[in-house]
Amino acid sequence: MFRDLFGFRSVRPILRKAAATLTLTAFLSGSFLSGLGSPLSPVYAQDTSEGAYADVTVPTSYQRFAGNSRYETAVQISNKNWYEAYNVVLARGDSFPDALAGAVLANSAIVGGPLLLTEPGYLRPDVLQEMKRLNTSTVFILGGTNAVSAEVEKELKRNGIHTYRIQGQDRYETAAGISLVAVENSSKAFLASGTSFADALSISAYAASKGLPLLLTDSKTVPAATLNALQKLGVTDVTLIGGESVISAAVEEALKQNGYNVDRLSGADRYQTNVAILENLDFNTNKVVVATGTTFPDALAGSVLAAREQSPIVLVPKDENQLIGTPTTSYLNRIRAGVSSFSILGGWSVINYKVENIIRTGKLNPRISLQFWDGYANLERYMQQLSFVPGNLTDYIHILVPNFVGEMKADGTFGYRFGSADNPKYLVSLGQSKGARVVPMVMSSGTIADAMLLDSAKRQNFVNSAVKLVQETGADGILVDLEALADNTEQGLTSLMKELYARLHPQGKLVLISVAAKTSPTAQPWYAEYNYRELAKYTDYVQIMSYDKHYSTSAPGPIAPLDWVRQVMAYAVTEIPSEKILMGVPYYGRSWKSLGNGKWTSTAFGWAVATETAAKAGAIITRETTLTDPVGVPTFKYVDENGDQRTAYFDDRLSWGAKLDLLDEFCLGGIGGWAMGWINEVSAPELYPLLKERFN
Repeated sequence: MFRDLFGFRSVRPILRKAAATLTLTAFLSGSFLSGLGSPLSPVYAQDTSEGAYADVTVPTSYQRFAGNSRYETAVQISNKNWYEAYNVVLARGDSFPDALAGAVLANSAIVGGPLLLTEPGYLRPDVLQEMKRLNTSTVFILGGTNAVSAEVEKELKRNGIHTYRIQGQDRYETAAGISLVAVENSSKAFLASGTSFADALSISAYAASKGLPLLLTDSKTVPAATLNALQKLGVTDVTLIGGESVISAAVEEALKQNGYNVDRLSGADRYQTNVAILENLDFNTNKVVVATGTTFPDALAGSVLAAREQSPIVLVPKDENQLIGTPTTSYLNRIRAGVSSFSILGGWSVINYKVENIIRTGKLNPRISLQFWDGYANLERYMQQLSFVPGNLTDYIHILVPNFVGEMKADGTFGYRFGSADNPKYLVSLGQSKGARVVPMVMSSGTIADAMLLDSAKRQNFVNSAVKLVQETGADGILVDLEALADNTEQGLTSLMKELYARLHPQGKLVLISVAAKTSPTAQPWYAEYNYRELAKYTDYVQIMSYDKHYSTSAPGPIAPLDWVRQVMAYAVTEIPSEKILMGVPYYGRSWKSLGNGKWTSTAFGWAVATETAAKAGAIITRETTLTDPVGVPTFKYVDENGDQRTAYFDDRLSWGAKLDLLDEFCLGGIGGWAMGWINEVSAPELYPLLKERFN
């Protein structure tokens, strides 16, 4: 039998008192609420942009909240968006019915805090730790002891936290109880299916932001608990969420017969219903929250975040092919230009990088700007390189590749250039907070790399080290760069990437490889170990090192002449899907001097030093062109301070631009720029506007 809903209504004024200490067991007997203690006034998160939470970097355009589980993701959402919350809502994380209306309660004046998830049988330590960080004094538990056990409640009390339990005989009574606690009265209410979660989650953020009740219904009849709640709340207008397959015409008719004005927001499926809500209701699209529509936990916790900003919560499918050309994509395309912040809920296994590509750009395979972030073991150098990027990082860079991984040992294992994982974890978090994916690079070469590739046990050690590094740092994947390899390592290299891909890809992590540049199957036999076709099967992107045509000890010449790079790309697209190819672009040049007997030595420099050197020497910079490269490459000759004759080649905005034109010519996936260490405050205005122009 439906319980007395008035038990909640009389508690509301008491809950609002800052220091009330009450024992109301008798008063509330038979109501949804149990275990009253001493709640404090709700405390909302302060704006992190004003420095209220110094440990969190304020997101720029894109931020992903992701843990190793749904519980950790909910903790992350709370941790990075609430500075303090005396009141918190707690729901079970493995089943949705009791929690669907939780966002309305969490965002209400009664609570004003995040929604966290728990295992039904025990309180997770990380959830308790987050409550302590928030200075939580009161937890609102959703559902009976079958949903959230008495042991969870006892553990909260043992830690000095008061509890309120909102429960009913079924999901409909529980939702009614939640609404009656959260909402004083309302002429408007939303009604969603109690047997599926997607439609309720689609409307939950809006309902929570407006303080409107969200109630549940059976597909064919309106539960008595729901009708009773509508009456107690003073509702006159009901909006049904979902089509007639989830809420039948009979429900609509029953509501009308009970005197309610009824309308409906619906689509052909959960995603189209979501878009119908987004298109027909008033949201602040300056900030957008994105969650998977295939499971409920991330959207449940994230809907409270969306409600605080009156933001839409966009549901997306797991398969990127089911997102292309849909109303969801059309909606994102329409609002994207005005969005300042996307918050993506869940890790790469939940919303993969291809789905994120569509969210970001509307395209499945947008061009990727990968930049090698070469700070080695110098934290200050990493920070300085980022400081030269003007404005929003993701206008110029989508993937950052730091080289903080240490030297590979003889057994195939590796660690960090830094003494511990602390600085690498910080750098990964820093890059991600600015919207980029961070994919550390593992480098090795010569005999030690050969030995690892030829030994299955050592290969396994390498893979285990890579997986450990990704897990420890929270990185978005790994990039493998093995060079100067023996001719007999082809199979070993392919096997390594296959094994690595099998471990990381199911976790939604990126697997990349850097390979030497080839212009044909036979032109560079010393690079036979790089089997482009096979390696492409086990990687998300292949970064081709299309530079060093002329290198440190060669005769002088362009590092990456356009005609040669074009030959490299022309061959690459016959072996590798073009959307997986990242063309190497050098940000450095060289100055050679002769050692006699046909031998040369050189020093490397960036654009700023090259132009400064020419100016100091009074040298005239000319351009070396060809019939098929009329732009050419800058070059000059000069005499250095030691009296040695030198010849210099480097790249500038014009020659970089000519190479970037190859992206269109070969429909390439993007670039891999080597490296950010060659860019300073002088050269940054020469390069970064060019990247923004080509990648936005």
